[in-house]
Amino acid sequence: MNSKILNVLAGLAFAFIMAACDDSDSISTKPDDVSVRDSVVVHDSLNWIDSIRITDSLYIRDSLRIKDSLRIKDSVRYIDSTRIIDSINVIDSLYITFKDSTRIIDSLNIIDSLHITFMDSTRIVDSIVTYPPELYVGPCNASNAGDMKRTTVNGESRYYYCDMGTHLWRIATDAEINSIANSAYVNLSHVTEFVPLDQVYNSVRPDEKMIVVLRHAEREDDITLSSPLTEMGKFQSQRLGMSLSEGGPGYVYYAGSQYVRTHQTCNFIARGRHDLDTTSDTMVVLNEGWFTKNFDSYFMTTIRENDDGRGLITKWAAEGGYTDVFYDLAPRSSELLEDYLIPALELSGRTVGVFVSHDVMIIPLLSYISEQRITFKYYKAMRGEWEGDNWLNYLAGIAVILKPDGSKVFYAVRGLDSGTMKLEVE
Repeated sequence: MNSKILNVLAGLAFAFIMAACDDSDSISTKPDDVSVRDSVVVHDSLNWIDSIRITDSLYIRDSLRIKDSLRIKDSVRYIDSTRIIDSINVIDSLYITFKDSTRIIDSLNIIDSLHITFMDSTRIVDSIVTYPPELYVGPCNASNAGDMKRTTVNGESRYYYCDMGTHLWRIATDAEINSIANSAYVNLSHVTEFVPLDQVYNSVRPDEKMIVVLRHAEREDDITLSSPLTEMGKFQSQRLGMSLSEGGPGYVYYAGSQYVRTHQTCNFIARGRHDLDTTSDTMVVLNEGWFTKNFDSYFMTTIRENDDGRGLITKWAAEGGYTDVFYDLAPRSSELLEDYLIPALELSGRTVGVFVSHDVMIIPLLSYISEQRITFKYYKAMRGEWEGDNWLNYLAGIAVILKPDGSKVFYAVRGLDSGTMKLEVE
């Protein structure tokens, strides 16, 4: 590129010398002057570098005294801008945010082109070799949907999750990664049946903490936000609190959903324990819709299957499926625990957290911690295939003991004589 500029300057210098040797004050009438004008064709060849503003100095056509046009030397300083080879790094930085993963600077073999066809050269992205996750972790299909595998790609450790809806591998979310450890603790816990809550409560050691998620006590028939407990429900709650008043790990933190009956349950448990503080926080995540991914799909499915919602939730918790309606069970359960319940307990500074929620929240949680050993047969009762208990009883749920080393032990717990009940099929 420098040799081209020198040729240009040499041509211009030659034109100056020829003009200086002319005795006439004007070159407008001499045929030889045409060669000077012709030599200004250099102007056309200068189009290949916009940065050499020598184009502006081509007033030489109008200059009768070529000496004046020697000011071209000033513009020759623009030769320094031929360092545009270096400034291509600037051009590169304009694109580096476009595709920072492509070493597009390697494509600068086209340095000679100052109109650098960067738009075309960015097609180097097409030449990047990519490999599908299947090459590293094997196939993803219905038989291993919900599985997670860890592998190393380009020196980076990655977790891939086999999506239960699409049957395609994707990068795992934080909740899915956290669920790996929790699923291992679930497996070690080997939950098969309900045990009394006070039994688990009294087993907690001084250096341990406990989380309890329960269904509220018996309520009135009204199922709205303001539906209260029955007198029996108040009695049930207070009696459970009395069983948790002696021994055990100490101070209790209470939280309920946005429904009145959950807070009444907390309040009467606290009264039974003789707690000075009988108030409870409200946590929206304890409402009934935690596991529902798409409410439009949920309502359309209940209409299509002539279901009141109870059959749908129990069938999904027991058998899976309905990936357009519900989240994947294990990651969603782990997310509730890791992102909401444990932080709430830690923030309270207390040892035990009692979180009161609803049946359709706790039925999937029980299925998760028992690895589908505890399921509810309401969906089968709807088809006339089941006659026994088919639903979660009041004050039943799960308990998790948090060990000092970060490990967990899971339990299915009951605050009444049974963890299950028979719900009449509508």
